[in-house]
Amino acid sequence: MTDVEIDADSTALLITDPQIDFLKPDSVVWDKVGETVEENAVVNKLVALREAAREGNVPVVYSPHEYTDDEFDSWEKLNTIDQIMFDTRMFDADGKGSDFVPELSPDDNTFVLSPHKQLSGFWSNDVGTQLRQRGIDTLVLAGMSANLCVESHLRDAVENGFEVITVTDATAAAGQDALEAAHTNFGFIAHETVTTEQATDRLATAGVEAESVSTDGGRDTTEENESSNGFLSRFF
Repeated sequence: MTDVEIDADSTALLITDPQIDFLKPDSVVWDKVGETVEENAVVNKLVALREAAREGNVPVVYSPHEYTDDEFDSWEKLNTIDQIMFDTRMFDADGKGSDFVPELSPDDNTFVLSPHKQLSGFWSNDVGTQLRQRGIDTLVLAGMSANLCVESHLRDAVENGFEVITVTDATAAAGQDALEAAHTNFGFIAHETVTTEQATDRLATAGVEAESVSTDGGRDTTEENESSNGFLSRFF
């Protein structure tokens, strides 16, 4: 597995659901997600990623979740996660739970997609269109929650032809089991998995014209390849 190129002209940092109802103690499901959100310092890591993207002239895209009163009242065929969200009125458009956390308020480097109603907006709204119209073909993916909206965006992005780098520690889930399951799937589905530290280093320099490849054929990727092979060796 080789590094995916992060080119400021064709890459975006995509953050799913950076909202109060996932990331702050005021969340209506904090009893489910709060422990892993705090353990992983998710808000701080998302802030670091966004700042690095700005430094490297990489656009930031938010894919938020939101429901209206009419949707809460009229939807009939709810799956399990729908039922949890509707019972708690999670991401209520008229409440503060759907607001972006203050640390991640959109700025002039942030584009906010239409809210998704299911776990991803690639099939049900405008994610793919908005990204392609901006010349984006590569995504650095982070946000909430790991085994639901992050993983769903990852799967749909890959199936729609995008290259995806998933930031494995800038996310959380409803418990360690769910988080670990997502990490396993990230390793199989994403084109590359990285930590926040690794992602910020590369995002921050994305806008700098790449130096020509060194005469020795490029940098030594032995350690990274061994790491990737180590992941795969657990299953094959």
